[in-house]
Amino acid sequence: MIFKGKELKGLLMVVLSAIFLFTVNATAFAYASANNENNQNIYDRIDDYLSNTVPKTHFPSFSITIVDNNETLFSKTYGNYGSTDAPYVLGSVSKSFTALCIMQLVEQGRVSLDAHLSDYLPDAADGERITILQLLNHTSGLGEHQNLTNFRIVSEQGVHLYSNVNYSLLGKVIETVSGISYEEYVTENIFKPLNMNNTYADPKKASGLIDGYENWFGFNVKTDNKYRDTLDAWITVPSGYISSSTEDLGRYLQMYLNGGENIISADSINEMFYNSVAVEDEIPYSYGMGWTLINEPLKRPALRHSGLVENGMSCIYILPEDNIGAAITINTNDYFVGADFADRVGWGVILMLMGDEPNQIGSNEYVMKHLMYDGIYLVVFIISVLPLLFIGKYKKRLKKGINWRIVTWMSAFHVIFPVFILMLPRIFFKTPLWVVKAFVPDLFVVIIVSACLLFAGGIVKMIRIWSYYKSK
Repeated sequence: MIFKGKELKGLLMVVLSAIFLFTVNATAFAYASANNENNQNIYDRIDDYLSNTVPKTHFPSFSITIVDNNETLFSKTYGNYGSTDAPYVLGSVSKSFTALCIMQLVEQGRVSLDAHLSDYLPDAADGERITILQLLNHTSGLGEHQNLTNFRIVSEQGVHLYSNVNYSLLGKVIETVSGISYEEYVTENIFKPLNMNNTYADPKKASGLIDGYENWFGFNVKTDNKYRDTLDAWITVPSGYISSSTEDLGRYLQMYLNGGENIISADSINEMFYNSVAVEDEIPYSYGMGWTLINEPLKRPALRHSGLVENGMSCIYILPEDNIGAAITINTNDYFVGADFADRVGWGVILMLMGDEPNQIGSNEYVMKHLMYDGIYLVVFIISVLPLLFIGKYKKRLKKGINWRIVTWMSAFHVIFPVFILMLPRIFFKTPLWVVKAFVPDLFVVIIVSACLLFAGGIVKMIRIWSYYKSK
């Protein structure tokens, strides 16, 4: 994931608490392997599960492909688009491709995991202190919201801190060592050999790219796919802007299940999967090289990587003991509600493949959760606009004289509280406001409008006070 959901979800709760403190469907054809009746029944049940569950998520389009090392076991879309060949923007699933490119270069002796970044990028800030392995498993100490123009070590090295710039830098290493662009390298060395004909490392060249959606107050709104091809971009192609179809991703996963084919060795795959560092989050897992490894509380281990961009989500899974891979893409970013649903539905499929019961989503859960968040937004807005709505009563109070204690409290409220609202993401969660703007646009608008209204209310009141003072 690009940034942690629980942090921004907590942001809304903090906003609401602060206020009180300060104010007293169509589907496409599915096919499945008929190796045996049990397998067929599994995929029939998965289809039933998704047919019943995906509409409850309100995703415009949902695509899934499940493979073993020889064939496609199940492939289907739900929603607006009818082809599992249609590419979606993957988000951080792109990191697994970048890690694979690095491991190819390691096998060729052109890159060393223990080498320092400065060995390949001599001008890189703190490059003599950062190794290639640290970039791969996010233990470099680089900041979570840095980019290629401002990266530097800001946290303890050796401790996992997920940061896009790690993989943006790995993309630059690939270009320096290979002498060609990242797009050319990954296309010639991965996409073409695997016949991934609907996978692209240049968003501008992606043919048939599915439209993406942003969620505004519970409504999915179609938006242009967003991509910044500049050094100061937070997300770059190596860290998050590869686009692919679930059919192509299925072929990509088969390469891993087959021990690397002619792309990479089985030993390097094991290195990518299992040379990992512990990560403490909602559930314990470890991060390797473009892959996370999860054991508990599953029956059997699973490898995965999820992705999220401004208007899309994705996830890939490998079940090494079952010899199965699965790819899911979704063309909306409903950050507070939909991202949780995507996680639950994806794991629901994986649980079914392991013989367990899947996660369920309530029929009204989408509506109720969005109503909760919209209700918080509305409370914030009402509190912010009230000073302007009652400005007439404030004027009448001034005729009785100025209570300077109230004026002082009012001034503090109209300055400190809007600044507090604007700084909440940065102060409490170390998340810049521009990240909120990109990934939770409705919350961003509420924060900006509410802060402006509070400032405006304070200005109008001060003008009234000044006018009263002059009249005396």
